[in-house]
Amino acid sequence: MSWINKIFRTQKKEGIPTRKIDYIQITKNWNANPVSPEIKLKVEGTDLIMDIYLNHFQFDKYQEGDKVKIRFKNCSQYSLNTCNDEGYFYGQYRTNHNELPWGEFYEIKSGLDRKLPNPIKRIQNNNSDKKHFIFFFKDETFECFASDYYLDFYSEKVLNSCKKNYNIVLGNKEIGTSKLEKADAPMGVVFGRIELNGVENPYKYFKDYCLENNIVINTDDPEFEFIDTQMISELKVFRQDGLEIKGIAGNTITGMKDEGYEISILGIGYPFYEEEFPHHVEHHQNMYKKE
Repeated sequence: MSWINKIFRTQKKEGIPTRKIDYIQITKNWNANPVSPEIKLKVEGTDLIMDIYLNHFQFDKYQEGDKVKIRFKNCSQYSLNTCNDEGYFYGQYRTNHNELPWGEFYEIKSGLDRKLPNPIKRIQNNNSDKKHFIFFFKDETFECFASDYYLDFYSEKVLNSCKKNYNIVLGNKEIGTSKLEKADAPMGVVFGRIELNGVENPYKYFKDYCLENNIVINTDDPEFEFIDTQMISELKVFRQDGLEIKGIAGNTITGMKDEGYEISILGIGYPFYEEEFPHHVEHHQNMYKKE
């Protein structure tokens, strides 16, 4: 990017205040697709969900079609404006590249005024206790105020390949289904979000079950209704034809109220793993395929 700096530094508009911006860079080992991130925004209650394609050109661990879903928790307002990379280097934003390098995702700690550029979309009125986030894309700039953010990386191709629903049973009760859409193929692991049925308070349900059955809970946070368990022997996963999907290290539950709860199956043996989850194996192999 040094050549861009040299071209545009002398053409910067006057009047941009010089100040020290204190920030945390969030995109350290990932970033948005630099050509076509295809930003999609959706409001769920007071949360703002951003869905974008990842930069598979720069980061080898990602492939074309890999995405990240960013949940801005308890968002008050946001702006997705039309300041692009050229405009930013021309000095058309309220900061410049020397203060805040273009092309990354940041949490602003101080030094940048909190007046968002138009168009502004309001979800709530109070910004006083919110964190300030900014994300520079090729053709747009995004800013928002939110309590925090959560990242969920996934493969669109793999997700579309997960056409099976597996039944999840805890004890003698069928509690929901999962597509087992995520994986660590070399370790024989699959995991996925549980679409729960008939469980009014999942956190309490899982916690009570563990306490009653002497299951070790690794992490328990009542404030966020987060729970992470060790192996639960009576937590089972069945294919639609009734075949149980077993792992030698068992099944666990992890998750929180705002993000949902996931089941993990640990240590599924080969060749069954490859036969049952060929899309996960293919995705892993493609990550290391030589050009």
